Amino acid sequence: MVVLLAAGAALSFGALAVTIRLALRPPLDAETASLVTTFLAGAFCIVLAVASNDFSGIDWADTWPFFVTGLFAPGISQIFFTRAVGLIGPSRTAVFVGVSPVLSAAIAVLVLDEPVHVALVIGTLLIVAGGTLLVRERARPGALLSAGIALALGAALLFGIRDNLVRWAARGSEVPGFVAASASLASASVVIALVVLAKPDAVARVRRTFRPFLLSGLVYGVSYACLYSAFDRGRVTVVAPLVATESLWAVLISMLVLRGSERIGPRLLVAATLVVTGGALISGFR
Repeated sequence: MVVLLAAGAALSFGALAVTIRLALRPPLDAETASLVTTFLAGAFCIVLAVASNDFSGIDWADTWPFFVTGLFAPGISQIFFTRAVGLIGPSRTAVFVGVSPVLSAAIAVLVLDEPVHVALVIGTLLIVAGGTLLVRERARPGALLSAGIALALGAALLFGIRDNLVRWAARGSEVPGFVAASASLASASVVIALVVLAKPDAVARVRRTFRPFLLSGLVYGVSYACLYSAFDRGRVTVVAPLVATESLWAVLISMLVLRGSERIGPRLLVAATLVVTGGALISGFR
């Protein structure tokens, strides 16, 4: 079950980038798209938690770390992620976000005093090599590529912070996975809503965006429900390497669904493989 949940999370995260790319068309904006996607995902996880009776007897004091992590991941990180997909496409965004295991491990070494090991060094080198291949691409304008990379790496950094906080919180609590996912997505929705409301015509923009991003919201909800349920049931060393394959899934799904609109060549495939292998090494030996 743990393996299936982790694999489901990886597949769903990979598919999320593609569904966002399919729906993100002018005049839709990244902030409103992020709000709709996150809100629908949170509603989906709440329904799962209610159906599983996970809210009964819950100690709400134990849920605060998940509410806190939701403020920046998937809160602000979802805006970064959606903007990056619009600029450089789902495949490249997913690959750059795939560097999050390096950032997560670096935070753990600096803050949590986790040891530095050979797998961390080798995994980091592989991920850097994969990222370097994509940075040297010339298929897109330099300004768009740089902005997209910066946004994707910003999302990866927030994911790394989230992973460490969730890992720390999971050690001393028994919050069910569906409840933890619901808490993170709820606080994320509040943060993104504040960003959307800061601009004019917020209600109209949400109405215009709601239908195109229904599928993205469902996929996002499945991904978070699977991810938190997997961490709730299994060891990080089992779950994290499987989830790290999300970059490769994004590339494969893009090849099947987007085809001509997403330029996928040998360089991107090699980069995705290097990043996934490096991420799996780092996550598996932590």
